[in-house]
Amino acid sequence: MLEKSSVEMALRPSVGAVFALLDGRSVLFSETSQKLYELDQVGAFIWCKLAQGASLEDVHRELGRLGIDEHAARQFTRQAMNIWIDRALLDIDWRMPANCTFSADLGRRRISVRAANWDLLQQLIPLFCALDDNGGEEDIVIEAMVLDDQVFFRGNDARVHRCEAGALAPTIKAHITERLIRSDRWVFALHAASLAKCGTGLLLCGQPGAGKSTLTLRLVNAGFQYAGDDVALVGADGTVCGIPFALTLKEGSWAVLSRLYGDWNDATHCRPDGAQVRYLPIPDAHNGCLSASWIVFLNRVASGPVELTPLDQLGSMKRLIDGAFAADGRLSQAGFSALKRIVAGARSFQLTYSESAEARGLLMDLCNGKA
Repeated sequence: MLEKSSVEMALRPSVGAVFALLDGRSVLFSETSQKLYELDQVGAFIWCKLAQGASLEDVHRELGRLGIDEHAARQFTRQAMNIWIDRALLDIDWRMPANCTFSADLGRRRISVRAANWDLLQQLIPLFCALDDNGGEEDIVIEAMVLDDQVFFRGNDARVHRCEAGALAPTIKAHITERLIRSDRWVFALHAASLAKCGTGLLLCGQPGAGKSTLTLRLVNAGFQYAGDDVALVGADGTVCGIPFALTLKEGSWAVLSRLYGDWNDATHCRPDGAQVRYLPIPDAHNGCLSASWIVFLNRVASGPVELTPLDQLGSMKRLIDGAFAADGRLSQAGFSALKRIVAGARSFQLTYSESAEARGLLMDLCNGKA
């Protein structure tokens, strides 16, 4: 059971939501989605009570006076509330306690996280490799609270989002990552882990399941500097900036984690896609731009020897374009030029492997000039 939020809060209709009666039928109009939503009698009753400033407990009591038992009243209210919040019809106003917060730097942006209680805050701290509470202007602010045994959060856009408690950290990570990608500092992003070796960058490119995080874990253990395990942001000048969240490891990597770091007993989190993950904060993570010296496309196979195959610039370019994504879904001319700079300044390879330990050895030889 989650610790209850110690915040002042109120539910209210969103600015763009309008209640109306049409032929005696209750409807909501959403200015945002340009849609009409019809309400049944109970839904209309709940909406009108909330619009009058009633609390959830007030709504439950009023439904009880109509002959609806407490369990059903809570179920009806929660279901309606969730639907309206997801459709941006209902807002939650709240005020966070001043002392339940921390800050961190990611992707050259300052992130501030505020929570309604220490239980929520402790779930989010493991997401970050290092905290930075030295002050400064906040670029991205996240606030999280508990209501009716669910977690609700909002960012700078003030829109309220919700998730289950076990999915809070992965959901917040996805939210912040999307915000960073949409920043005008970057022309596009790559599905790539990023590491630094002697001041230059190594990109491990591949879709989910290619083994980026496991291989990154092994390389960090071998002395590489960690810069990010999932998304790399690309500037117009062709430099790359990882997003150094704590290293995210799915269940298949936990055995390697245990061998390298002993009995790692961090909490398990559930991503929205159902995958179970754990977070490993990496000390001294690189938080800034790098020039890529090596681009490695991972080709994970069931069995066979490890093999490093050189790629020409055109082959590398095609693969990078396939793995690139931008805030508006399009690769711009500026993005293409940045990709060209990256490819021109780096050596590109395909790494075919089945065992991450063997792949690590070959990559170490490559970056040390032995392969």
